[in-house]
Amino acid sequence: MTTHKELDGSKSRNGLAESCAALGARALLVQYVPFLFARRGLAPALARSIARLQRAGTRIGIIVHEPWVPPTRLVWSITGPLMRRQLLALVRHASAVYSPVPAFLELVRPALAPGTSAAVVPVGSNVPVVPSDRAATRARLGLKDSEVAIGVFSPGASGALGAWVAQAARELSGQPAVVWVIFGTGSETRPTGVPQGPSVRRLGWLPQEDTSAVLRALDLAAAPFADGLTLRRTSAMAALAHGVPLVSSSGPLADPDLRDAAVLASDAEAFSMAIRHLAHDPEARASLAACGRAFYETRGSAEVLAARIATDLGGGA
Repeated sequence: MTTHKELDGSKSRNGLAESCAALGARALLVQYVPFLFARRGLAPALARSIARLQRAGTRIGIIVHEPWVPPTRLVWSITGPLMRRQLLALVRHASAVYSPVPAFLELVRPALAPGTSAAVVPVGSNVPVVPSDRAATRARLGLKDSEVAIGVFSPGASGALGAWVAQAARELSGQPAVVWVIFGTGSETRPTGVPQGPSVRRLGWLPQEDTSAVLRALDLAAAPFADGLTLRRTSAMAALAHGVPLVSSSGPLADPDLRDAAVLASDAEAFSMAIRHLAHDPEARASLAACGRAFYETRGSAEVLAARIATDLGGGA
């Protein structure tokens, strides 16, 4: 099987189809975000190439990570409908269509050809689980055995609800046994409102091995998003992969199946309440962690995605 990134060397207009032919690829998997293919999200040659490949017998898989931009600005009111047509044209030629967001799959389902398979799939964690000494990591972070470490991983991610985290932090500010560990993208300045001082560790960006060690040292993870928790949120999936109990959010795109893995709060108050409850209940944390880890292994990992793609698209090139 070939992915679109393996084909970037071609310079011709129809390079995708020509490169697949040169490689003898019998299947092509396209990770679709419109801006991966064009600055304005419009790539007419992509749809033409996919159509050529499908007519030549190549099995096409499309992973819809982002569909099109809603008309929130004038430019998107013009290009958004064109992005929509572009994506629907792609999925009409697909043998299998996937998305880590159930709502995105429903957007394109009416355009699927008869017999095309469609499934919600995981993206998985982008942080491999690395063996580490939890006690040693906590000691390096200045965490006592009696302290509950609540992690906020990559608070600068698009759609992250820093204000929710800040409210939970304020409501726990009088609890000496609670420490916030903020790391990854945006951790130097976000979430705004989280108190400074001995109750907060801001670690910045970390290499993958160190990120894994920090995750394994946590007692609880806080990751609320404006659109709700879905399988495309790799920072949240990293918490589940590392066995960290997770509190996130419901929202317009939230995947209801993730209620089997995490607490999905409906608003800032419910989020704060869940954080407070779990911070003081180690048995509840252990139960939630076990559910999250089991979900990740059976429904949330990249291995689950790979097995599904291999079944649908028929193996290698």
